[in-house]
Amino acid sequence: MLNSENYKIWRPPLNFINPSKIIALLLLTLLGNVSWAQGFPNKPIRFIVPFPPGGGAESTVRLVAQKMSEGLGQPVVVETRPGAGGNIGTEYVARSQPDGYTLLLATSGMSIQPHMARLNWDPLRDFTPIGLIASYGLVIAAHPSVPAQNMQELISYAKANPGKLTYGSSGSGGPLHMGAELFNSQANTRMLHIPYKGNAPMTLAILSGEINLVFDSQVGPLPNIRAGKLKALAMTGKKRSPNLPEVPTIREIKELNLPNFEYESWNGVVVAANTPADIVQKLSQELARITALPDVREKLMAMGYDPRSELKEEFGAIIANDFKRFGQVIREVGMKLD
Repeated sequence: MLNSENYKIWRPPLNFINPSKIIALLLLTLLGNVSWAQGFPNKPIRFIVPFPPGGGAESTVRLVAQKMSEGLGQPVVVETRPGAGGNIGTEYVARSQPDGYTLLLATSGMSIQPHMARLNWDPLRDFTPIGLIASYGLVIAAHPSVPAQNMQELISYAKANPGKLTYGSSGSGGPLHMGAELFNSQANTRMLHIPYKGNAPMTLAILSGEINLVFDSQVGPLPNIRAGKLKALAMTGKKRSPNLPEVPTIREIKELNLPNFEYESWNGVVVAANTPADIVQKLSQELARITALPDVREKLMAMGYDPRSELKEEFGAIIANDFKRFGQVIREVGMKLD
C-alpha cells in the first residue's frame, strides 16, 4: 500500500505560468493565420532559365520578368542556369526555399525527361504550377542544300536515304527532340539526331550546313527563313503561323497521310513545392495580368508563340497530361538521351 506522505502533490510555483509567455504563444497562433503574401515580395525575385542564353526561352522570360518587376514593385532578376538539357536549373529550383522568390521557366521538357533518365526531381511532386505563358508549334526548317522543297519531297528523300539526313536540337530530351522523334515515328523515316548545348550553337550548325534540318520554335529560324538562308517546309502545330502563313501544317498536307499529327510545346512558370498558397495565388494573378497585356501578347506572337492564360490547376493538369502522354510516346518510339 502506497504511503501518501511519500508522494506529495506537485504544485507549480507562482511564476511558472508566465503571462508574457502566454501572450507570446497567442501571438504566434495569430501570426500563423496571417497571410504570407501580405509582405510579398519584399526583396528581389530570381527567375531561373534552365537553358543557355540566346534562345526563345530567355527572350520569353525577360519579357515577363520586366512586367512582373513593374507589377510587384521589386526587381525580377533573370538568371540562366544551363546544363544537362535543362536539368541543372530545374533541380536547383526544386531544391530552393519554397518562398516564392525563385521562379522557374518550365517547358514541356519537364514532362519528357523524367521518362528518359533518373533525375533528382519529379515534375508532379517537386513543383507548384503558377501558370502558362505560351504554347507553340515547331517549324521544320531545312538548309538550302537539302534536296527537298516541300514535306513530300523531304519524306521521299529520307526514306530513300535512311540515316543520311540529320536534324539538330537544343538538347537531348527537350521539346525539339521530342517533336522530331514523334515525326520520325509517324512518318516512318530515320533522320539522325544531333544535340547541341542550346539554341545558339544549333542555329549556327543549320546555317553552316553542319546539319540538314531543325524542328524549332520560330524565334531562331524566322529571321533566317525571311532572309532566304533556310527553307520552311511545315509547321507541327494545329494551325498555321501568322508569321509564316504560306507554310502548311503537317496534318493538312494530304499527300503525307498524317491527318492526326500535331505537336506543340509550351512555356510556363513554376515554383518549388510547398510554397504558401497565398504567395502562389499572388504570383498566379500577376502572371495572368501580364499575359493579358496587349503589348506582351503582340511580342509573344511576333516570336511565334500563342499567348496562353491557364493558371495553377489548369496548368498543373497540362503538365500531368503531357507527362502521361509523352511517357507513352517515348516507350513506343524508343527515344533515348544522346
